[in-house]
Amino acid sequence: MEIHTMSGFVCNVNEKKAQDWRFAKALADWDSKDESRIMSGMTFAVPFLLGEEQEALLMEHIMDEEGVVSTEVVLSEFKEIVTLMGIETKKSQASQA
Repeated sequence: MEIHTMSGFVCNVNEKKAQDWRFAKALADWDSKDESRIMSGMTFAVPFLLGEEQEALLMEHIMDEEGVVSTEVVLSEFKEIVTLMGIETKKSQASQA
């Protein structure tokens, strides 16, 4: 499935990976209010869904002039990708409200 985010990032995701138990657990962590669980879930989910090459392209796409990749921007892009895939989480539902 080809995804186009509003920032201009384009990626291809394997929809079957969204059905993987490990990905579901990572999304549950992402929906947590515990910051360490959120980060743990995302450090698994982003490379798992995108693959190493596309993750590197995403990091390059959102890197600022000083070479910093903002955690907030990564999470925002990932939320948009997940939402465009039709995956509902508490965070994706909040962004649609």
